[in-house]
Amino acid sequence: MSAHKTHINATCPVRVDLAGGTVDIWPIYLLLEGARTINYGINLFAQTEIIAESSNQPQVTLESTDQGAKVRLSWEQVLDPQEQGSKELTLLLRLLRKFSEKHPNPTSLDLTLRTRALSPAGAGLGGSSALSISIIGALSRWVHPNQPLDLDTEGDALIALTRDVESQVLFGPAGLQDYYGAAFGGLQVLRWGLGSNERESLPVATLRKLASRTLLFYSGKSRNSGINNWQLYKNFIDRDPATTQKFEAIVRATAEVEIGLAEQNFDAVIEAVTAEWSARKTLASGISTPEMEHAWGAVQKITKSAFKVCGAGGGGCFFVLLPTDDPMMKPKVIQTVTSIPGIQSLPFEPVAHGLDVKVKFE
Repeated sequence: MSAHKTHINATCPVRVDLAGGTVDIWPIYLLLEGARTINYGINLFAQTEIIAESSNQPQVTLESTDQGAKVRLSWEQVLDPQEQGSKELTLLLRLLRKFSEKHPNPTSLDLTLRTRALSPAGAGLGGSSALSISIIGALSRWVHPNQPLDLDTEGDALIALTRDVESQVLFGPAGLQDYYGAAFGGLQVLRWGLGSNERESLPVATLRKLASRTLLFYSGKSRNSGINNWQLYKNFIDRDPATTQKFEAIVRATAEVEIGLAEQNFDAVIEAVTAEWSARKTLASGISTPEMEHAWGAVQKITKSAFKVCGAGGGGCFFVLLPTDDPMMKPKVIQTVTSIPGIQSLPFEPVAHGLDVKVKFE
């Protein structure tokens, strides 16, 4: 059999969720008037590599380099719906199995599917969802190597598939914002609606000004978004009045964040993000940690700013939004926050693009 090798690389940004997280979970957004989420892409990329080559003895290698997990499977195992693989590689296996249904002759290929995440595990930056989008992007080009992806027409369908497979792996509901952040990048307002969603990209100049005022930190503790989100989800669906009121406050604050960004009024953005966080951190115990509260108290003594935990909280990352991009202010805030044991600064750059897939034939 003559050798023919296809090499595919897919890259996605992760996201910082500025406001409106959790309301992106179905059907929460259907039960809140004006539900929206605002996030932006950063360069702690999620990456997927596929190497596919004709072989007389084809097998499949699945590998997560950052988690140190690797397995070699036969195609018979890959296509067997009872085969789950290891915990770290279940998502890769399920997505490969799905796309193999569309490939004209997958079992003739020796295939390697390898992923890498640059964001810390459990960071609250949507890293696992960004990995899913990068995997789907790579697999889409594996099935159609000569057909570039058109996210404007295919993006929503790819996101829906990613959500469904991730929900199977999580065994629970998955939010949508992380997929949009990975697929499209940039600074975007995501308005959740009945039957369809609306995505608006804000100007790159606004993204750069926002990012230049933002400092990102990792708490040193991983978090499990499924645990926090499930309790909030259950409380809301059970119509707990206090939970409902807090979600409504989050929706109102997120709308104010959007107005502030449209006007590039960062004092207003700081005020609105602070209001969003004030409502969010009381949704459930453990969303904020003592170390995070210590960090926030220390920053407040330096300057007026906004503070918010990324994702579901309980660990992971948090950001500080400063009123200016004064280069003299940033080192002082970073030094103050990272003096708290376990907390690390995470330098980043904003990313105005989303999923990027490159294909090379050998």
